[in-house]
Amino acid sequence: MINRLTMLHSYAMGILIIIGGLVLPQQADAVPAFARQTSMPCSACHFQHFPALNSFGRSFRSGGYTLTGGQGMIEGDDISLPLMLNASVITKLRYVKSNGNTNAGSDFGVIEWPDEAALLVGGKLAKDAGFLMELGLTDANSFLSTKVHFNLGKAGNTQFSAIPFSTDGLGAAYGFELLNTGAQRSQRPIEERRGFSAAQALGLGSGEATGIALVASSHNFFINYTPWVPGWEENNLEVKPSGLAHYLRAAYTPFIGSWDTGFGFQLWSGDAEVADGAGGETLIATDGWVVDGQMQGSVGSLPLGIYASYGSCSSDESHFLEGCTNTDDGEAFGMLAQLGVLPNKANIFAAYRTLDDGSDDDSKFNATTIGANYLFSQNIRFEVYYVKESGDGVDARGNERDSKWLFQLFAGY
Repeated sequence: MINRLTMLHSYAMGILIIIGGLVLPQQADAVPAFARQTSMPCSACHFQHFPALNSFGRSFRSGGYTLTGGQGMIEGDDISLPLMLNASVITKLRYVKSNGNTNAGSDFGVIEWPDEAALLVGGKLAKDAGFLMELGLTDANSFLSTKVHFNLGKAGNTQFSAIPFSTDGLGAAYGFELLNTGAQRSQRPIEERRGFSAAQALGLGSGEATGIALVASSHNFFINYTPWVPGWEENNLEVKPSGLAHYLRAAYTPFIGSWDTGFGFQLWSGDAEVADGAGGETLIATDGWVVDGQMQGSVGSLPLGIYASYGSCSSDESHFLEGCTNTDDGEAFGMLAQLGVLPNKANIFAAYRTLDDGSDDDSKFNATTIGANYLFSQNIRFEVYYVKESGDGVDARGNERDSKWLFQLFAGY
């Protein structure tokens, strides 16, 4: 009885916070780094809410963040640079409550502040070059993720680009990704990334990665081939060019009627060959694949986004993902639907995921997620969701944890 009352109290707190956000005064415009550079609101590039991209947002990213608006520029021979360095502070404040038996951490209830705190600096670097850099505000090494986007030339409507990058946790797809299916960790419509995305559930779409994305992109497709190594900072960066693994991504992004759609695949292949620190070499397996798709449009006047993906990682004891070192291949399927009940303000969503981690026993981890988010302004989002897990792997947990709820404030200044 006490547990039931505690759970009801927790849900009531989340609802009251959301309602409070609805009645507080609102700002009209968003102000993160790219909005400053382009003099456009966040909604120009994002579908429903940040960070999910719409077709214009995909075009802006494909162009290497070089589009400018009313901001002053320094122009001259071989220089085209904004007068100001464009930056944003990104932060998350979260409260998490799970139902495990440890009476500690999230099982007790925990405030995570900051769950994330970073300075994002980016924009136009030259006429045909742009960059994005994430500087951590709570980490000893503040250079978390960096990429520099060079536009090399065009053939018709196809842009060719080269993008060297390194990231502490956003995966091999960090160099270049346009879909909102969770193919790349930070590119997703909801906070619970593992609850709707096969790439995130398996881990293929996240982790340390350093490489160079070689890209061909147009308004209705993109192809990204990336030689890379699962390493960052001082980890696994002693590698020969011949010892890099391979990542291949291709997607078709047509409009079907009024629906903005995308259908693609991701393929990780080969072993990265890195120095072992003792004069020898170590092989790191990377094999895996994902197919994914999305549809973004409206039902009547209500915006609707639908996202789905299915994938597998190959079982190998040397795989860069711990979850892909079990007896059999790991497999995952995920899908998400998000409906804008108050267009450009409030959304409700539901997601479902299946995961088999390839273990001999207790390998099934399924999850159902329901939630809502509300835009206080275009750059401030409140989100609350509840996750219920099932499967023999969940049942075998010693902590008996199979559900959680989370409330989050996500803001970019």
